[in-house]
Amino acid sequence: MSDRPLEIEEYNQIMNLINEGFKYFQDNTEKTFRPNNKLYLALTLQANLGLRIGDVLNLTPNNFRMGKLIITEDKTGKMQNREINPQIIELVKDYAIEEGIKPNDKLFNRLGVRAVQKQLKIITSYLGFENISTHSFRKMYAVNVYEKNNNNIELVKELLNHTSIATTQRYIRVKQKEINAASKKVSFIVNN
Repeated sequence: MSDRPLEIEEYNQIMNLINEGFKYFQDNTEKTFRPNNKLYLALTLQANLGLRIGDVLNLTPNNFRMGKLIITEDKTGKMQNREINPQIIELVKDYAIEEGIKPNDKLFNRLGVRAVQKQLKIITSYLGFENISTHSFRKMYAVNVYEKNNNNIELVKELLNHTSIATTQRYIRVKQKEINAASKKVSFIVNN
């Protein structure tokens, strides 16, 4: 099965473990996952901006200007130039200052996609979550934008820079409980 959107509760659990660290077993050996600010920020940005992890890892402080996210996506070559939540900009600014990152330097120097995926796999295995990858954070973003904007799939399509609604629809999986609830409401019985 492919990756799925994260639920908010799952996101919170993952992010708390990244912040706090934890001990886990691998091959009958106890290991320590140390708190990781870099991973925390990368996944926070993915969840809050809806970008692919590769685009997140290429971000610089200069991509956050005038209250906006301004980038050219790696996969599509399409431009993103949109206002974003000021809290995200503050988070990036504080991180850059704390880490001594210059305006044109990458926020995540020496952090690759595979390393993020490997660390995320350790966390999701520890929590018992299945079918979660970095792309699950992008899908969570899509689902939340969709739900908070009157199910406007065209808006989600534009934010994700998808070329078709069909691609966006695959991101926004309808939950089984919603299917059940909708199905139960249908009744065309005519009383005699």
